Amino acid sequence: MALITDEFHEQKLKKYNINIKTKYIVGNQILERNTDNSKNDDIKNGIINSKEYYINNILKHKETEFDSRIEYTFIFKEEENKEETCPNCGMKAKLKDFKEGCPYCRTKYNIDYTDKDLGSKYHYDRVVRSNKYRIITGIIDFLVSLIISFIFIKTTSRTFNNIDVIKIFIYGLVLALILYYAFYILDAYVILGPIKKYKDKQNKKQIEFWQRTKLDKKKFFNNLNYEVRKYYYSKENIIDYDIIDYIEFKEFYKNNLLYVKVTSLVRVVYFINGKLKSKIIKDNYILKRHNNGTLNFKNGEYIIDCPNCGATISITKGECSYCHTKIKYLQEWVLEN
Repeated sequence: MALITDEFHEQKLKKYNINIKTKYIVGNQILERNTDNSKNDDIKNGIINSKEYYINNILKHKETEFDSRIEYTFIFKEEENKEETCPNCGMKAKLKDFKEGCPYCRTKYNIDYTDKDLGSKYHYDRVVRSNKYRIITGIIDFLVSLIISFIFIKTTSRTFNNIDVIKIFIYGLVLALILYYAFYILDAYVILGPIKKYKDKQNKKQIEFWQRTKLDKKKFFNNLNYEVRKYYYSKENIIDYDIIDYIEFKEFYKNNLLYVKVTSLVRVVYFINGKLKSKIIKDNYILKRHNNGTLNFKNGEYIIDCPNCGATISITKGECSYCHTKIKYLQEWVLEN
């Protein structure tokens, strides 16, 4: 049984006949997982390379910008009898019991967020892939070319008339086409310096956050992704999302509970009037830590006594089927509404 919001998401994709093909880089391989289950390779520490969005088996949209620090792992067929602990909620079971997702939280994957030194090449690539950057470069290129053409014609012509004005635009356009690639590369390096400086400052703050709080980073990111997944997939017009950059992590206490505010850049893919539209937004998530009351289970233990009425219940249900008492969290971090 899938997570309720995952089922809602799957129903949306089926309703609109949308299939999302996600391609991962694993070593020197390109592996793939599709939302229609036509291809589901096993992934170990893979980074997303691209996402292709098909409507009625026709490619309608593609995304290629992802955070390469996020690594994904999916279930391995060859390790089915291996004992596994769900990285999201801590449930322990045989790996084969995770085939339909974790028996408790239904998570089918785990993610890890690594502190990689991305270097100038990473930021350079992100700059030159931006459509906004291409447009701005084109405008700058054309304006500079017009100025060069004006100076050339003004200094070489005996007179200056309407024909010379037309020549300026023609020469400027030709020169702009010739110089565009040079501007494209030059502007990238001009823009790169401030961007890299800003990103390095962000990364330093994030490293200090993890060192200061000493939180379990892997569990935090799995919990965060699980909660954010529920948040976005529960919305009718959203069919997909990707966090493409974490901007800031800030902790605070309230009623003796630890909270972490996460600020992120998120690409959200909408399905509106039969068309796919993507938009990058800045979003905030506040996660609350459950200091007490989480449940811990040994391998294969799914049955407990309800703490309220004593009935025998399965933890996979989330609540007692008799008195509807909510079962305590296995998950450490939850999204604050």
